[in-house]
Amino acid sequence: MRRFYAWSRSADAPIVAAVVCNGRTIGALALAMAALACRKSGADCIPPPAVLTCPEAGSPSFATDVLPKVFYPVCDDCHAPGKVESGHPLTDYQEIYGPTSGPSAASEANAIFTQVFENCSMPPSNAPMPFDDDERQILLDWFACGAPDSPPLDAGSGD
Repeated sequence: MRRFYAWSRSADAPIVAAVVCNGRTIGALALAMAALACRKSGADCIPPPAVLTCPEAGSPSFATDVLPKVFYPVCDDCHAPGKVESGHPLTDYQEIYGPTSGPSAASEANAIFTQVFENCSMPPSNAPMPFDDDERQILLDWFACGAPDSPPLDAGSGD
């Protein structure tokens, strides 16, 4: 399924139709060719919105939404212990987010965002299980909210 976008650079500019494929904006004349070669990963190459907005309901929970519904079913085929990419595991928050402070803070999360949403290189096209629309949305919402860790299960309400 190809997604076509319409936008206008200013209020008085004409609306321009284009498709974004593998990080490139392609004009109307190239749409037919793009339809044949736009899938780099297992999912449609759909760039994120220019401005990410955390949903009103708040961030998806890392422990109950992001890890078990996105990373385990899709990424564990390669990024779990004993798998092809076991040297780059994605099995817990620290491995997925990266350092929480310093110059490398969130370096892993930033790399994952780029690979999934901007380069469309993850999951790769030969992955046993590509992202579906719901998994991509959970991940995008989590990033939009700052990629927070889940509070510990025994954390009180602070009252």
